[in-house]
Amino acid sequence: MLSSYRLGDLVLLGLTEDEKSELINENPNSIGTEYILSQKLSNNIDLITNIVLKHIEKNIHLLPKDIENCTVIHLRLGDVVSGNEWHEKLKRPISVNYLKKIAPNNKTYIIGKCFFCKSSSTNYDICTNNSNQYLKNVINNFDAEHFDGGNADIDLCCAVKSKYFIQGRGFFSKLIIEIRKNLNLLNIETSVHD
Repeated sequence: MLSSYRLGDLVLLGLTEDEKSELINENPNSIGTEYILSQKLSNNIDLITNIVLKHIEKNIHLLPKDIENCTVIHLRLGDVVSGNEWHEKLKRPISVNYLKKIAPNNKTYIIGKCFFCKSSSTNYDICTNNSNQYLKNVINNFDAEHFDGGNADIDLCCAVKSKYFIQGRGFFSKLIIEIRKNLNLLNIETSVHD
């Protein structure tokens, strides 16, 4: 349930050397590890975009076949849904009514799963139950499909490859926006935290 894999924080905020080492040890074949090891050459959005594009090409068979014609909504689930820490409260989920106002009317995939890091609140059961309820509510309102690529890298690839992307809370979602902007793709931006 706990994860050291904070890709958005890595690229947009920076992680400590200890956090980078932990990420590499726990996720050796990930986009994040490749980014850390390549950082000596470059440290910008172009680098992460190129890494993600290579990852998409290598894993295209894992993505929905119709993804280029669909909308992807990222839902930040887990700690932010019902956590008690200030950084969790800042990133509460986007209301379904607001999502309905901003979403295009086409097939929709939802990405996101319960996420907890070391600084998360420990009321895991409450956060997980409320996350599942929120996810189910969004899926029902959009007649959407929850895409779970098995890890954050495949979910990120799905979001980058989609026709439209609706930003969720947190820096993972912000990273997807920055990569898509770099590729001149269509985004529907919300605030990282408001």
